[in-house]
Amino acid sequence: MSRFNDTIVGPATAPGEAGVGIVRLSGSQALEISQRFFKPKSKQRPQPWRMMFGEILEDGRTVDEALWVFMKGPKSYTAEDVVEIQCHGGGLIMKKILELCLAEGARLANPGEFTERAFLNGRIDLTQAEAVGELVHAKTDKALSMVINQLKGKLHHRILELKTEISWVLALLGASIDFPEEDVVFAHQKEIREKLESAQAGVTQLLSTAKAGQTLQEGFSLVIVGRPNVGKSSLLNGLLNQSRAIVTDIPGTTRDSISEEFQIQGVPIRLVDTAGLRQTEDQVEKLGIRRSLSELETADLMLWVVDSSDPNFELEADLEAVNAPILLVLNKQDLSTTAVELPERWKHLDPVSISAHQTESIERLKEAIFGYITGLIGPLHEESMLTNLRQEQAAQKGLGSIHQAINALESGVGEELLSLELIETLSALGEIVGETTPDEMLGQIFSNFCIGK
Repeated sequence: MSRFNDTIVGPATAPGEAGVGIVRLSGSQALEISQRFFKPKSKQRPQPWRMMFGEILEDGRTVDEALWVFMKGPKSYTAEDVVEIQCHGGGLIMKKILELCLAEGARLANPGEFTERAFLNGRIDLTQAEAVGELVHAKTDKALSMVINQLKGKLHHRILELKTEISWVLALLGASIDFPEEDVVFAHQKEIREKLESAQAGVTQLLSTAKAGQTLQEGFSLVIVGRPNVGKSSLLNGLLNQSRAIVTDIPGTTRDSISEEFQIQGVPIRLVDTAGLRQTEDQVEKLGIRRSLSELETADLMLWVVDSSDPNFELEADLEAVNAPILLVLNKQDLSTTAVELPERWKHLDPVSISAHQTESIERLKEAIFGYITGLIGPLHEESMLTNLRQEQAAQKGLGSIHQAINALESGVGEELLSLELIETLSALGEIVGETTPDEMLGQIFSNFCIGK
């Protein structure tokens, strides 16, 4: 922890030309370091949380005019003394201010170190720290709302509620161990069971949000596949509501995968149009088909598109072996004159009939896609959600320990063994909020942040 005694500096805004750039200092020497090169225009003494206008000086020469603000710890982002300098957003100006800070004794911050200090200084818990990074990458309003709830501490509060129930039982077991003649466990067995079952239901409910939380954060992969000229590129353009892919009557126009991002009802989606599947001697087209099949290996949902206006249409048998869920799309319904009869082995696919050129059809397809998504990941309206795999795995450990504790209670084992299971449960729940998280894992989490965070 000794490295957190020094003062760090980093850019808090993205590199490049902009109207404003911000350099952030944090640590016990932040104020002193910044005052060595910042000269205020006003003769007033600097006051915490009050912005001042002045000049940045290098060897007595003005580098830039800037705004300067000092935030005294613990009422700051890191809970340490923090100084932020708002200068003009040019790469050279930012570089010079950073160099001035380094020359005066500051150290360049590591990725995520400002947020890491906020966590280690107790201003936020680990779920809130992760929310800081997720906030920057939120792609939809639903994802943003989820992250804001986490930033406000709603997941932390839910974990504390669960820990309180477990701690109550643990305290009762401690009393039973200290005063065995009272037979406390037998006298309160019904209450103990109710507390443990309530905690079990709470963790189970949290785990049910993991898929939705991770999908809102990471996105949903949707891959369009089918034979040439079935309307895949037209479908891509319709879903994106823009002319992204070239559309012609010539088979094999799309020879490589085209990837774009959009959203359906707040769910971020990565949409991939692939080369048409068919037998061909064209080496470039073969590579495109091979890439199409590889895209399916990571797809969350496959849009299997067929031309319903073609009385001889076929469904590619190769796609039956794909693990991704399938939504069968019968395209070109506006050109079809007869009802489509699916082979018996494909009738379970519940097809959606559309015309890729009709807005109403595209909206109906979007509704079907959203129904598939919510069917796979669950509801999207929970206030407290698990947003990453780390949180999910810790919750799984906690649920396993609670289950073992309930079994131990039913088996009538001693209070000591029951207590051990509950201590494991508290440790797993504490790992979610960062109370018992290993240092190596903390380092991995914060290393994914940008330097200014």
